[in-house]
Amino acid sequence: MKKFAILFVISLVLLGCFVSAGAASTSDEPTHTDVTILSKCNEMIIITAVGNPTTGYTWSEPAVSNGLEIVYSDYTQSKPGMLGTGGLFEWGVSADTPGFYLFKTEYNRGWENEPKMTLNAVFVYLPEFVDIISGVTNIRQY
Repeated sequence: MKKFAILFVISLVLLGCFVSAGAASTSDEPTHTDVTILSKCNEMIIITAVGNPTTGYTWSEPAVSNGLEIVYSDYTQSKPGMLGTGGLFEWGVSADTPGFYLFKTEYNRGWENEPKMTLNAVFVYLPEFVDIISGVTNIRQY
């Protein structure tokens, strides 16, 4: 029951972020997504964000706190071989020490001052003895 409650709260937080991000994208203001995720030490969290580098926009190299390791970084085009199509940027992060860690990336064109979107995440890595949901956690920015 405790695991279900934690999963339910995380789902509500993520749903709220996506709903508010979608609502904000109809204006000229940048879209900001802020999330907080709980995880056990050494578990990977996967962050996924939609992007289209053919437009000049790309997600910046993430800035992360000391101790948060970017295990991998990847871009996959949604329709390989088709010009002008976007795809998914993906980062896998993990930490082996309990604590609070920050992750920030911006979607922008290198020659523009303001980002079109930002993705800020706070990861709370808990000690192994804390009983929370285990497994890979995904964060998606659309």
